[in-house]
Amino acid sequence: MDAEPAPFSLPYTQSLILPGPVAGEGYRIDIALPSGACPPGGWPAVVLLDAAGCFATCVEAMRRMSRRQDATGVGQAVLIGISPADGDPGNARRQRDFTSTRTGGKADAGADAGGAEAFLAFIERQVLPTVSARLPLDEGRLTLFGHSLAGYFALWVLANRPRLFRSYAAISPSIWWDREGLFDAFSRAQIADRRLFMAVGEWEEALPPWQLGLPGSEEALARRKARRMIANVLELGAALQAAMGEERASFRLLPEEDHASIVSAAIPRMLRMASLL
Repeated sequence: MDAEPAPFSLPYTQSLILPGPVAGEGYRIDIALPSGACPPGGWPAVVLLDAAGCFATCVEAMRRMSRRQDATGVGQAVLIGISPADGDPGNARRQRDFTSTRTGGKADAGADAGGAEAFLAFIERQVLPTVSARLPLDEGRLTLFGHSLAGYFALWVLANRPRLFRSYAAISPSIWWDREGLFDAFSRAQIADRRLFMAVGEWEEALPPWQLGLPGSEEALARRKARRMIANVLELGAALQAAMGEERASFRLLPEEDHASIVSAAIPRMLRMASLL
């Protein structure tokens, strides 16, 4: 009889469950451990939101690229993944945790939203102290990575609490959630010494070739046009480059990428930013 296959696991990683900001909810914290001697000031660290969909990809990218930092520009760091312990069926927690209260109190009908303050407090008061108790972290070299609604959250943190992280990566950020409030917050934010990388895919306001003519494609196209994913990134990116400088704020339109595929394409670029001194 064939032996039962062993479950796949990532070497040099560990996981734990922390209670979340809402009673009865838990969050899985995945930690990738770097190798070698710890730098004098502690390890740089990257906090990955929606980690169930990107943690393993980021671990492999960092390990492969950090073997030749002189060639890739990527050094070792602690990777900290955060995801709901129950997998978040229906994405209800994502919409709550990664969204702020909209300007003017507007909200989607029936939606539980506006939990960004509480979720940021969870990261600051529970996640980071828990990890730093296991591994020394360099608090001056923390990076926040988010995609879609989590990308909006990363921008919201940069606009409202910029000192918590040094670098921010917002991939296909859902700026449409509260464009007015976000632009207004950035008009007052002190962010000239922070770093930002934003990216959006070529097919985020159009239909890629394989989707043309499929059932529901017209509705998908209308939704993409209404959300203005590319236009919002280009407009906000230009404004933030003016405030931060082109060396500290970059935004990219990545060819032949859609809202899902862009995550894998963006991770190496984010890791280079996180590795900058």
